[in-house]
Amino acid sequence: MAYYGADEQVEKVTALVEKKAQLEAALPVVDDNRAMQIEARLDKIDAALQNEIARARSIGNEAAVRAAMGLDGQGGLSFQAQAPAGVGRLVRLPFYPSNTPTSTVGDYITGAGSATASTTVPVVTFASDASGDAANIVRQNGDAFTMKTPQISWATLRIVGFECAIDANNSSVSTTATVANSVPAAKLVCKDLKIGGGANLFTHEDYGDADIYNADAPEFCGLRDYPLLKSPNVAEVNVAVVGVLAGNVAQQNNLTFSCNLLCEVLQDDNYGSHVPGPYARGAAMVRRGGSFLS
Repeated sequence: MAYYGADEQVEKVTALVEKKAQLEAALPVVDDNRAMQIEARLDKIDAALQNEIARARSIGNEAAVRAAMGLDGQGGLSFQAQAPAGVGRLVRLPFYPSNTPTSTVGDYITGAGSATASTTVPVVTFASDASGDAANIVRQNGDAFTMKTPQISWATLRIVGFECAIDANNSSVSTTATVANSVPAAKLVCKDLKIGGGANLFTHEDYGDADIYNADAPEFCGLRDYPLLKSPNVAEVNVAVVGVLAGNVAQQNNLTFSCNLLCEVLQDDNYGSHVPGPYARGAAMVRRGGSFLS
């Protein structure tokens, strides 16, 4: 029996493990005769590795044990990061409160102050009144108001989506000793997404839950059409906040939200023309040939 040092044993074991991996990779693609030969060779390598493991443990050579078990070099960490969408792709165009947002059951607060339109800050906060009905469930609706995008004179955009960023903060104030039911949170609703007074791009004619278009959703919600947005046209959408007061509970609903239009930049006066994504190219979604009913 040949005796060798710890380093030489690690090298021998590593060579056996690599050879085993090569033979196992070749096994599925060879004919039956060659497969039998490879399997016999693998049996010999396994026996040799078991002997080396036993000897390595007897002399305390942990490096050789790890190598024989295929552990060395097998660990590590992997990372994933979402790449940018590309030049001019999936850009966000904010909506700004364009008319005076008022409510009889709360207060809309914008960047310009309470119940005031703002052309510079797209974030709106709704704070409902903390008053309840002891006997009934009362739905509180904040009055609807319109939000609009600014005119984009420096580019031609194609609209490819709509999204809302929503942050709710709800606190209940009990008017009795016991609260039987939990109180639902305030909700944002929206309707009538239009471009330059055109047709509604939502599939719903009346209000829809803005969570359909929540920016935290893993996918984008489609629209009826992906029209162009060119100055002087702007996009507009109607929004409102819905809150609920449950019996014997005064519900204070605070909801902060913003709305954005997802666009592709087709042509930019400063940066030139871009290659849009396939979802934004003309006739990209048109099916040619075949039947839609089959």
